[in-house]
Amino acid sequence: MPCPLFAPSAQRTLSRRSWLHSAIAASTAFTTAGLGLPLSAQAKQAATYPARPLKVIVPYPAGGVIDVTARAVTDALAQRWGQPVIVENRPGANGNLGAHAVHQATPDGYTLLIGSMFTVINPLTDSSTRYRTSDFVPVASIGSTPNVWVVPASAPWHTLHDFLAQARQQPGAFNVANPGQGSSNHLGLERLAAAAGIQLTQINYQGQPPFITDLINGQLHIAPLTTTLALPHIQSGKLRALAVAAPTRLAALAQVPTLSEQGLSDATVVPWSGFMAPAGTPEAIVAQLQAAIVQVQAQPAVLQRYAALQAQAPERPQDFAQLVQHEQQRWALVLGRIEQTAKAR
Repeated sequence: MPCPLFAPSAQRTLSRRSWLHSAIAASTAFTTAGLGLPLSAQAKQAATYPARPLKVIVPYPAGGVIDVTARAVTDALAQRWGQPVIVENRPGANGNLGAHAVHQATPDGYTLLIGSMFTVINPLTDSSTRYRTSDFVPVASIGSTPNVWVVPASAPWHTLHDFLAQARQQPGAFNVANPGQGSSNHLGLERLAAAAGIQLTQINYQGQPPFITDLINGQLHIAPLTTTLALPHIQSGKLRALAVAAPTRLAALAQVPTLSEQGLSDATVVPWSGFMAPAGTPEAIVAQLQAAIVQVQAQPAVLQRYAALQAQAPERPQDFAQLVQHEQQRWALVLGRIEQTAKAR
């Protein structure tokens, strides 16, 4: 059964207890790319790669930040290779629909996944997940766009501590948007609730764009929103930024303090995403993909699209693999500690 923390529902009350009963059942070992293929076969495949169109599955709705960022890279790859790179949006089941499709695909480099935190969180919290993190090879990062905690411009709170103080006095009285179970937004709001000792009523949405109107109109009281989506509404005066979930302040919102500056470093969850291939993809093809992605990400046109999205620089390919492994270990420990605390009560 899915962990109660990530069970789908129309709304749910967040508190310290909402992190309890996590199911920890995933390996931290990564499968080595290319296992099972003779070196001669790998070399032959790599010599002609890519010889046909590629498919990149984005497990999010079209138009979201991850989708747009991924397309900036796939468009440049298509031009570089002279081969179509087809982006297929396949949202649903908290990213699992898209991940399952790539997991079942032939590991030949022609079907890739834009993976993110769900590829780590789902196997840890949902026993129905039919893959492990080790079933994918991290190829290359597409960067990250930090989240900003925002409230409607009409709200009475001008600092995060103003909001937290009232939330402590009125447990469950304020609505918060959750755009995806197991996403950086969801984990961030769970960590904020735990760190600040508050209870919020969670309203689930499929992605971030659908809840922005509800937030502006005051049906939602607070939400973590990516900088890309939040900035235009902050600049137009429709939303007010209270904190950024990033290690340092953002240039575009230099006046907005980080969570850490406000004593809530435990609530800082930085989103990440990147290309992943099915385990067993030949190492030579993974290396070609990494080299091509790094090269196109350095192109001025791609850099301009990144800047427009307020996206931070991607990890180096080798660092991206380490990041994914670190995130898996981090969240396994966090959820494991919560499980132990629950049993002790």
